[in-house]
Amino acid sequence: MSAEHRTRRDVAIVDEIQLVSVRIEGQLIGLPITSVRDVFSIHAMTPVPKADRAVAGLVNLRGHIVTILDLGSLLNSRKSERVSEQEPMAVGVEWQGEVFGLVVDEIGDVLSLTADSSDAMPANMSPNWARFTRRVHKLDRELMIEIDLHALLETMSLQAA
Repeated sequence: MSAEHRTRRDVAIVDEIQLVSVRIEGQLIGLPITSVRDVFSIHAMTPVPKADRAVAGLVNLRGHIVTILDLGSLLNSRKSERVSEQEPMAVGVEWQGEVFGLVVDEIGDVLSLTADSSDAMPANMSPNWARFTRRVHKLDRELMIEIDLHALLETMSLQAA
């Protein structure tokens, strides 16, 4: 294998992006797989009085107390209270040494994308979304918004301070 061929292949591997796909209010969203610890359903949740509207509650997840955040509320895209017959699903993420659960409407697959599937953010994207969007990916039938979890959770922590 020539050095030129090996270098191109190594670059292609670096350019691969793996995202966990979820939906909020019908919008397809990608979360970096490196930030996702697990996916779980919420059986029983304890509300937190006087908490920010994005804090859905607390759960006991395998012996650990986990704060559950509503991803739709964090993104200011949730139009109403989440109402569903099914137990809510959450994506567990670790941030600053703590585990948080992000409530989503639907959990999809892990997608492996390349940098060439992404595009710059559209100029007409709402400021609420734009500040938490890393990039937009063109899929076969729709667009996926890749969320910058660090920026999103940093904003949540600043609001709590």
